[in-house]
This record gives sequence, structure tokens and C-alpha cells, in this order.
Amino acid sequence: MIDATEEAVTDWSELLPKRAYVLRSPEGEDLLSTYGGPGEAAGSAVFFAHSPEGDGELTIAPGDGWTVLSSVQED
Repeated sequence: MIDATEEAVTDWSELLPKRAYVLRSPEGEDLLSTYGGPGEAAGSAVFFAHSPEGDGELTIAPGDGWTVLSSVQED
């Protein structure tokens, strides 16, 4: 697992572009990612995820079972 603050971001409107976050999959796998902005579908978000298997764009919606964890300390 990635060392994150374990604090879930519940209001995705508070996500900041180009900021690092940890995404936790429904299976419990953690991915280091960068928030890219809102997705095309209402309420969705686009992340650029980094994993040992490779990097890629990931669009998630609140009902998909993913959790967004804050990975950077607040100033």
C-alpha cells in the first residue's frame, strides 16, 4: 500500500488539478495518481494513474467503488 493520510475526499469538487492523490480500487489496490479535472459524465473525475504495470488515464464516478485519498499534507 502507498503511504497516504488515509483521509477520504468525499467532496470531489474540492479536488485540485495537478495535485497528487491516492486512488483505492474496490479491490483495495492503491494507485498513486494526479487529478486531471472533471470527467465528461456528470460527477466523474479524470486521474492520471501510475502503477508498476504502466501509467494511464482513469475516469471514475462516485458509484464505481473507488475511494480518493488525500496523499499530500494540507498547508
